[in-house]
Amino acid sequence: MRIRATFDSINRLQRTRLFKIIASCVVVVAALAVMVGYLVAMNAPPDSPESPTPPREASGLSLPEATTPEQAQEIARLKAWEESQRNAFEATRRAVGEMLAVRSDPTSVSLGVAVVAGMCLVVIWLGLGMTYLGLAVVVGAVVVPLHLMGMRDTARLATGVVALTGAFIALLEAARMALSGTGPVVAVARNMLIEAVRMKVSLVFIVALIIGLAALPGTLSEESPLRYRVQSFLQYGTAGSFWMIAMLTLLFACASMAYEQREKVIWQTMTKPVAAWQYILGKWLGLVTLGTVLLAVSASSVFLFTEDLRGRRAIGEISPYVAADNRLVSEDRYVLETQILASRVRVYPAPPDINAEIFRRNVQSRIDEELRRDPTLRNVPGWERRVESEIFKSVLSAYRSVGVGESRTYVFGGMAQAKRVGKPFDFRYQVDSGSNRPDELYRVAFAVGGMPIVKEVALGIVQSIQLLPSAVEEDGTVVVDVINGDPYTGQMNPAAISFPERGLELSYSSGSYRWNYLRVMGVLWLKLSFLAMLAIWAGTFLSFPVACLVSFGTFISAEGASFLAKSLDYYATTDELGNVNIPAKVIHAVATAISWTFRIYSDLKPTEKLVEGLRLPWSDVATGTVVLLATTAALYGLAVFTLRRRELAVYSGQ
Repeated sequence: MRIRATFDSINRLQRTRLFKIIASCVVVVAALAVMVGYLVAMNAPPDSPESPTPPREASGLSLPEATTPEQAQEIARLKAWEESQRNAFEATRRAVGEMLAVRSDPTSVSLGVAVVAGMCLVVIWLGLGMTYLGLAVVVGAVVVPLHLMGMRDTARLATGVVALTGAFIALLEAARMALSGTGPVVAVARNMLIEAVRMKVSLVFIVALIIGLAALPGTLSEESPLRYRVQSFLQYGTAGSFWMIAMLTLLFACASMAYEQREKVIWQTMTKPVAAWQYILGKWLGLVTLGTVLLAVSASSVFLFTEDLRGRRAIGEISPYVAADNRLVSEDRYVLETQILASRVRVYPAPPDINAEIFRRNVQSRIDEELRRDPTLRNVPGWERRVESEIFKSVLSAYRSVGVGESRTYVFGGMAQAKRVGKPFDFRYQVDSGSNRPDELYRVAFAVGGMPIVKEVALGIVQSIQLLPSAVEEDGTVVVDVINGDPYTGQMNPAAISFPERGLELSYSSGSYRWNYLRVMGVLWLKLSFLAMLAIWAGTFLSFPVACLVSFGTFISAEGASFLAKSLDYYATTDELGNVNIPAKVIHAVATAISWTFRIYSDLKPTEKLVEGLRLPWSDVATGTVVLLATTAALYGLAVFTLRRRELAVYSGQ
């Protein structure tokens, strides 16, 4: 009884206002102390400071005076070369300096401290400060011995599970307090949160999400390059969390709507009275709140562990951010900072300039030739459009091909911002030839600014070259001449080369990775809100299995719409003789309708862009927001209309 009385006293103490104020002050002071200590440690002078070596002049001797026009031209060329080398050195040094400055950037530590301090304040004002403190002591007493005994993976897993569970419970309680007001809408939403931790269908997904996030870091191999570890963690952490939360949202919404109608529980709510629009809105608000809590927990954990991975030693480094062999930066670190933890903009070459009149004549000539061979083709619907499409694709294929010893020019527009930023940018390419034999190496030259850069390339593999801002013309274009061979030695490749549709691209940094991460999480939240209303609408008039079938079918169709659209280019609706295949035609029409309906949803691709280090533009976010909110509003109207027409408030007499 004395132990129980002690616990009761502690519980009363942690719920008093004075304790909450004092504990909050302690948390804030501790957070400030950690930040001040970190800033002092980062700005402290090193034990043996080394002065940076100033850049040497590109030429150690002064150039003589010109006595002839030829000498004047040569001297001018040398001065231009010297100036370009100096600019290249300065641009590279500035870019590497900014890259390595991440090591002392307090942003990640500040965010980590803010998240932990914020969670502590939430726990304190929920009246659970001493409870969580005791839980932390118990977990520490279990985890520390496991760590000392060499069971580090088990210790990390246990710590992660407890931390994520504690964060989820605290945020869920905070959400319930936020919905503690009066009114039917918040009452229905609050009941949804209570129901979420009672129903097995939702509890299973919550537990699986927490365990999966806690176990994911342990699956990363310390032997693999750091960029691959970060990319894998972002891929599985972000996409896996979203899919788990999305499936939970769909199943929980369908179960809640269908079971309440099947068990005749809904009549107790509707006879309060609660209007149909209030009931649907409350259900949606509860689902969105639950999804927000889960997404906040998963997004915070993924972000913080990604920042922790970022600060670890990469391949080719003797310590984090310190490259071996006196190099400025290791390749692993460079790729990580510029291509993965980045916000890149991709630019593709301009399409070929096609003369419309000549193209029409070629199409008509091809049509006449085919009709002479087979006059029955005239009766095949859509045959002429197919011929035109095939000729257009052949023109594009020829544009992306370079014959042996030949060259082709590609112009990239929209690079003015890269020139203003003044940082080096990447030119990525994939060379194909024949069957892309892995034992063959081709020598290909890329001329930018008139200076060919010869590369020995492996076939079918994406490779990159770093270009300087000076490669951008005044009009914001970059001109790249591709030469199939080595112009210096005259060595030719055995066959023609080609590039796939996205096989040539320029990419430059635009913005912050952290802001890009925030935009991605916002888009994922919008998708969850849409899916919640979709499942609620399906549950208003369908049984649980059928509602799940409709909801999951729509979800999978929306996620795979872009892949479906690309697949339609290779799906034939006629046989070899030109006869229309009716079932294939119907399938093609249905698939086209699906890909068109969900094209905006699918084209957002937030997780894919985050993993590849691509910028999710605000324009895409705005477009997706308008479309998803409008669709959600339309589904809300349909759900209210459907629910109003159903006989729900019927007393059974029992």
